[in-house]
Amino acid sequence: MFYLQMSLQSDLSKLSEIDFFLENIIQQFEIKDDFFGILNVPLNECVKNAIIHGNGCNPDKKVLIEVYVEQSKLFFSITDEGVGFDYNSFLQQSVECLKNNGLFLVEMLTENLSFAKDGAQVSYEIEVPFSFSAGDKRVDILQQSQVRVENSKAKI
Repeated sequence: MFYLQMSLQSDLSKLSEIDFFLENIIQQFEIKDDFFGILNVPLNECVKNAIIHGNGCNPDKKVLIEVYVEQSKLFFSITDEGVGFDYNSFLQQSVECLKNNGLFLVEMLTENLSFAKDGAQVSYEIEVPFSFSAGDKRVDILQQSQVRVENSKAKI
């Protein structure tokens, strides 16, 4: 399993740092650039919610972004220092009520959206094809948990 994390000050002007974090993930795991938006939209929505609603835009509070890779999925966890929110009421709302809600977008673009720490932590996963270097081997992670290992000099 591979793990990355980022701590972000609760200041909306710091949101651009998420782009650099995602670009690092895309480069490190050789994810096609086409997936940047797919990864960016839900992460930005969750971090904005954490900054605004969780931490009240208090720059002394942090938002922790954690990403780990397992099989063919990226698992994201975003945690703020706030008291959380009633996520059960969010989960029970009708689609019509959620259309303008950022979490609705996250739910539509990701898999297994879940909440912990009374709503101060949101987690989700996204399946994308990616690869990473492992010593002198190159490992490609494919759909359906298939793994193909080839010499790093080979064309993939």
